[in-house]
Amino acid sequence: MGTLGCINDMLQRDKENRELCKRNRERLTDIYHRLLDTGKETDLSQMTVEKLEDIRRKTLEKEELDKVANFKAMFCLALGMALILLLVWLLVGCSGKPSGNNHSTIRGDSTSITQGAQTISVHTQDTIGHLPVPTQSVRDTVFTEQELQKIQNELRERYVRSEIKGTRLDGNIQAWSIKGNHLVVQLCLNSPEARAVFRKKVMDSLAIRFEGDTEPTPNNQRCTSDTLGIHLYPEFSAYPHTAHTATFILFNQSEHEIECGDPYQITYEDRQGVWRNLPINTNFHCIAHIIKPSKQFLFKAHLNPNVLPNRPGRYRFFYKVRLANKNQEITLMTEFRLADIKEAVRDSSDVISVEYVNYPR
Repeated sequence: MGTLGCINDMLQRDKENRELCKRNRERLTDIYHRLLDTGKETDLSQMTVEKLEDIRRKTLEKEELDKVANFKAMFCLALGMALILLLVWLLVGCSGKPSGNNHSTIRGDSTSITQGAQTISVHTQDTIGHLPVPTQSVRDTVFTEQELQKIQNELRERYVRSEIKGTRLDGNIQAWSIKGNHLVVQLCLNSPEARAVFRKKVMDSLAIRFEGDTEPTPNNQRCTSDTLGIHLYPEFSAYPHTAHTATFILFNQSEHEIECGDPYQITYEDRQGVWRNLPINTNFHCIAHIIKPSKQFLFKAHLNPNVLPNRPGRYRFFYKVRLANKNQEITLMTEFRLADIKEAVRDSSDVISVEYVNYPR
């Protein structure tokens, strides 16, 4: 019974579909003939040229109105989408705003600070003649430990690639480290020119602060060059004022072994007759040299002419030694001169002629 009922139902549906198709064909045929009859009733031969032109003009106007309506619809749709996107952006921005203190963020080399949703541009400068130099301003800027570590790593990579040879920064950087909320760079001479070269050729960041003497400090210290059978002399009495190094000889004519290291100090006499410290890098190797009795030691000192151009005049060299057996420390001093090249060459005949041990430096 179930199968026969399904077959009967299928036959009934097929019959209804055939009748529906027949009625659709009849309806289409009727529409077709009605359209033909309508066209026959219109006598185009009786229409004037003006009437045809009027029909054509109205048709074009209808097309233009349709285009304007479509443009307005598309414009309204685009405006609505833009408003929706703006609303979503505002909602996401407000929900993603950090709570508590807003930490400043560095974007590359910092010329602006982002605090929350506000951007503050920084344009403060020192002026050295015609040379603009960024100052150490914006003292209320706060940097996180993670930001400072990232800046320090970037500074290390940039310093290796930097081209500072022959500039005021050559031999001027002693160290850098994170102190508080900033990255502090220690300079031998914290001059505006050195800071300008650093910001131009190495890194310009608001996180960086510079430390070090802004001018050579006075030092009127004097010591002996000869005591207890230990003598200190310059290898030449004069060196060119453009020289980068000067050499000195230490004689041990005592009965004791003496110990000495790499640290030394140099002072110079300025135009006013004031003795000042020569800016040199004080990061020395921790090493001890043993000078036996009746031996000599030749070593080299750096004059750092790039940091502060040396002028002709008087200079003093200080060097500490220790008597190994007595545990006694002695500071020796010897004077030398920087002069014009011709004068330095003429005075080079004053070289001390000795046989000495040349320890590697």
